Amino acid sequence: MELTEQRAASGWRGARSTRIAGWIAVAFGVVHVVVSPLDVRDTWSQAVADGWWNTFTLEKSATLAQFERSEALWISLGSFGVPVLVLGCYIVWSTRHHQRVPGWIGWLMLGWALLLATAVPASPAWALLVCGGLIVLGDGKSSRPNGLPAA
Repeated sequence: MELTEQRAASGWRGARSTRIAGWIAVAFGVVHVVVSPLDVRDTWSQAVADGWWNTFTLEKSATLAQFERSEALWISLGSFGVPVLVLGCYIVWSTRHHQRVPGWIGWLMLGWALLLATAVPASPAWALLVCGGLIVLGDGKSSRPNGLPAA
């Protein structure tokens, strides 16, 4: 097997793990942006009925209704779900177009997810740890002959 064929084969393994990371990120984002608001749909309905403009506040909540609105915003549109969804879509697109996703993106995600997972262990941050690890793994496999890590 020629070196270029070996690199192409190892690149496929790397792309596959990276693509899986992208789909996990997409699922994470969809849950935050689409599924989470369903749990608080009454709050969203009331916010829309009251008028969308300036219906949410960053000020300390004085009433239960204000707190519920703030919570509804921060678990959906204001969460990190939107950027993670965008990143996941980009990763899936990149792998489909045979573009390398740099390992440093995975390392950044690993660092962020590790902070989140240790601060709030009962959270979906563990999925982000998996994403980061798969991106790092995928980049390592695609950039080395035979998919083997450097010595």
